[in-house]
Amino acid sequence: MTDGTVGKAACLRTIQRGGAMAAVVLVAACSGLSPPPQAAPEPGALSVLDRMSPNRCNATVASSLAGVGIPVSDVRYLAYGLYRNIPGDIVGYDAWMGLNSQPGAVVVQLDEYCAPRQIYAREGARLPSAR
Repeated sequence: MTDGTVGKAACLRTIQRGGAMAAVVLVAACSGLSPPPQAAPEPGALSVLDRMSPNRCNATVASSLAGVGIPVSDVRYLAYGLYRNIPGDIVGYDAWMGLNSQPGAVVVQLDEYCAPRQIYAREGARLPSAR
């Protein structure tokens, strides 16, 4: 190997270690989270969410909404954000939903397999159980 190749390889190893450390810190920070309650989604909920924003996690989002008592008819919009690690693999999703009944958004955080991590309200929104 030439000196340039060795330098590039060392740089890549450093980046990979940094990504691994960030993942460990993220997992440690999230370990105290309680997943949102899940319930059978109301009839037609999945098709409503699919029309708003097609995503493989919509079934879990519909179950999370039902679990906290938010009717899908109250959802004004659905937009997904995603998290990637350094190699570019998807490691999680955020499902942001605006509600007709209040300002702000309700967010369902999911892992890369669409398992729910938590549900919370932002920007002035409130979950039904917190009212």
